[in-house]
Amino acid sequence: MTLWKRAGRALAALVVLIVLCGQGRAAEPLRSLLEKRTATIWYEGQTFEGLVLGSRAKFIFVYVDGKLTEQAWKDPETPEWIQQGTGAYGTDLARKKRLFIIRVETNKNLHLDPSMITIGSHVLTWEDILTNKAYVPMGDVPPGLAASFTVAIPASAVKGNRIPIAVDAYSAELKTP
Repeated sequence: MTLWKRAGRALAALVVLIVLCGQGRAAEPLRSLLEKRTATIWYEGQTFEGLVLGSRAKFIFVYVDGKLTEQAWKDPETPEWIQQGTGAYGTDLARKKRLFIIRVETNKNLHLDPSMITIGSHVLTWEDILTNKAYVPMGDVPPGLAASFTVAIPASAVKGNRIPIAVDAYSAELKTP
């Protein structure tokens, strides 16, 4: 084998290695960004030695900002629901508002209404929901459903970097950077 062929193969292997390493590095920042912007509420769940038992549903709240949006669209491993949820960031619909993705995963039957959800001092309304209403799980929701929707909340209702969130009487605190 000639020197040029060896050099070509070595260069090709180096390019493949750089691409693979680059993808691995891209996934970690997204994971880290999500950890800093996510809070979970177990609806009607009981905690027992670190386990959640008997929950009717799990609600995942993700705060959407520019850094998360940029990384979500760069990283090929981004879950589709995160990419779709970040799509409204920077649009006129989100102007002077704070954007959140709400993911609902049901374990049992659940009756869901926007007014059950509070972010900051704001009680959610249908007008706050940016996702196509046909895809928003509201009303009687069956077990085994996983769905996400994006909401825009007035910035005045979510001040600071510790945002209280609630679904009925179940609450948590969403810490943002």
